[in-house]
Amino acid sequence: MRKKILLLLLAVLCLVLIVAGCGGGGGKTSGEETPATEDEGKTYVIRAPLMLDTSHPHYISAETVMKPMIEEGTNGKVKVEVYPNGQLGSDRQTTEACQMGTLEMTLPGLSVIPNFDDSFMILDVPYVFTSVEGCRNALDGKLGQMLSDSLAEKAGMIVLGYGESGFRQLSNNVRPVKSPADMKGMKIRVQENPYQIAIFEALGANPTPMAFGELYTALQQKQVDGQDNSIMITYTSKFYEVQKYYTLIQHTFNANAFIINKEFFESLPAEYQTVIKDAVKAAVVELRRIVDEREQQYLDEMKAAGLEVNELTREEKQAFIDATQSVRDKFVAEFGERGQQMLDVAAEYQN
Repeated sequence: MRKKILLLLLAVLCLVLIVAGCGGGGGKTSGEETPATEDEGKTYVIRAPLMLDTSHPHYISAETVMKPMIEEGTNGKVKVEVYPNGQLGSDRQTTEACQMGTLEMTLPGLSVIPNFDDSFMILDVPYVFTSVEGCRNALDGKLGQMLSDSLAEKAGMIVLGYGESGFRQLSNNVRPVKSPADMKGMKIRVQENPYQIAIFEALGANPTPMAFGELYTALQQKQVDGQDNSIMITYTSKFYEVQKYYTLIQHTFNANAFIINKEFFESLPAEYQTVIKDAVKAAVVELRRIVDEREQQYLDEMKAAGLEVNELTREEKQAFIDATQSVRDKFVAEFGERGQQMLDVAAEYQN
């Protein structure tokens, strides 16, 4: 009897060991199929500041397209905070912070980027772009990729997409401008930029560097005769209130960008990187749609307010192109083979 009990206990013990062994093996297999990772459950915040206000297409597209697409596409793991009106500093300051990694993203005007990579000076060279479509295609294509690759190498930042405020035009209080000769002696406010200064010197004007915040008062008090900003900025800044004439000379393109810190971006899971790229691409499409819609609306409203708008014929525009050839020569002289290569690539996309 005792022998039977002992055999029964041994059988039960073996059964327990077998079950325990199977359970342990099953747990190990499950662990191998769904390993725990360091990024599991991790969340991120992307802060994206810009100088422009909440009415500008760059802000609208970032807030209403980029932000929700990123947050939804990552199931809330990546949060986006868009800061307009220079809340986190000037374009120069936020781009410096993005370079250092203290900000994840910045949405600056590209006029500030030559401080970090001089390749972007090409955007200040006159008549590199002859149409809106040609400019967009170049920036979405090889030229934009060349610039982004250069910025990543030199400053540790990546351009995810290119936005805009449109072509720069010319307003003044002296006379209608239909030729470079009409600009002789005009005092035109420009940015502190060697190429913008060279453009207006080549056109016979007197370029006067001045801070943007001082411009309305300077025009009103006739400290300067005119300025060169896009239709959108001329309208929203109300420069048309203190100017009589506006000529669509389209000498340079007013571009901005969605820029992200390279190290931060590459630290994200690959699927998040794809979501962010797609979100910015969609935001650029919306930004451009708004710009196209508003440009004609704003131009019509400025005309109704009394601004005389002059559109150039092909021959008249060619006179401005010819008059500024020295500025394009200056770019090639300063940048050499690299400069000529960028001009050639841009030319591939023009009509």
